[in-house]
Amino acid sequence: MEPRKLKLELIFFYSPLQEFHALVESRRSLLESLEERFRISVIPYTKISTDHFADPDKIYVPFIASGGCEEIFQSYAYSLPLPLIFLYDHMNNSLPAALELTTYFSKGKLNVPMIFSENELKEATMDVFYRMQHTVRKLKKTHIALVGGGSPWLLSNDVDLDALTRMFGMHFQYIGIESLVENFKQHTKLSRDNVAVYQKILKNATRLTNCTKEDVYDSVRMYQALDDMMVYHSCNALTVKCFDLIKECKATACTALALFNQAGIPAACEGDVPSLLSMMFAGELTGEPVFMANPIYFNRELNTIDIAHCSVPFSMTSTYAFNSHFESGISVGVEGYFAPGEPYTLVKWMGNKLERFFVSQGVTVESEKADYKCRTQMRLQMENPLDDFHFNGMGNHVLLVRGRHKKAFHEWNQYMIYRS
Repeated sequence: MEPRKLKLELIFFYSPLQEFHALVESRRSLLESLEERFRISVIPYTKISTDHFADPDKIYVPFIASGGCEEIFQSYAYSLPLPLIFLYDHMNNSLPAALELTTYFSKGKLNVPMIFSENELKEATMDVFYRMQHTVRKLKKTHIALVGGGSPWLLSNDVDLDALTRMFGMHFQYIGIESLVENFKQHTKLSRDNVAVYQKILKNATRLTNCTKEDVYDSVRMYQALDDMMVYHSCNALTVKCFDLIKECKATACTALALFNQAGIPAACEGDVPSLLSMMFAGELTGEPVFMANPIYFNRELNTIDIAHCSVPFSMTSTYAFNSHFESGISVGVEGYFAPGEPYTLVKWMGNKLERFFVSQGVTVESEKADYKCRTQMRLQMENPLDDFHFNGMGNHVLLVRGRHKKAFHEWNQYMIYRS
């Protein structure tokens, strides 16, 4: 079967002295060449509107078809899908106009658009930009529940929520932890659907240690309470100040977060907003579930890092068990296991406007299980020096994604992240 071609829509920008159909005809050989790699459609800038860019399967590429379109482009620039990439060619002063536009954008807070000639529009390159434009569209529809705020030990958790809303179109809503506690206490029985969830995760667990079936049931009740709250407030991502639940509910949110992230709903513990946003970026760019973990130990000589936490998505593990929550010794944490020799990528964005960035690929290696760490434990042989994480100031959490995604994350950081 012939591989599926990406859909590319070229938006022709041109001088008022030019005529669209004549420009299309003059670029016939360019379009025919592109059609060998992509499914091509073309449209003049005069026919676009904000709601035009609704097809989630298309990559939208402004084609700077002539000089003299720079002022026209200004009027449309901020309605176009991000990240911006320009196509240029050797005709009609196309390249000078593209360079003038990239210089104009360099005065802003996002990095300048990339410019490509026809032969540089490779399938692999466009696949990265497809995922990036998809991610931007998804972020604009994201409503984040900040349940309980941030944990007091996260001293570097502050982010400029207003700036992030301006940058990505996402929205944030604070919800008091009391409403979650009340919901959990009032609803002591699982719905039919959540009974099925409970039965499935219990059946697939290899064992229960320091916890009971009733503890697992209550952990799914916490998932149900959070899910109900998300529906009520029309949210589709969340952070939760989870340690506040231990005293009030005698239950943790570890299983709930594992289930949310497995289902593609970003969910971060401890009220860690930079980790949640990193999780959202990583998950949308790769289509993979994301594991938020603590770096536990550095071995600089071997360049290995040990990470651990209690809320790994079940689908990321080769097998899993249930154990008590590590810090409190009560309720349930997920004890996941990973096969050695598998590739993973560690990533994190940090800072008031997410201006700091770390990424490194690595491979899982054998490690001993220890009772003095959170329940899911992993050791990674890293490609980048460990001090890249330390000296970039990445805080006490890192995000883990299955596979090798360093290039995609670098591209995202280069074109989308705010510059001071």
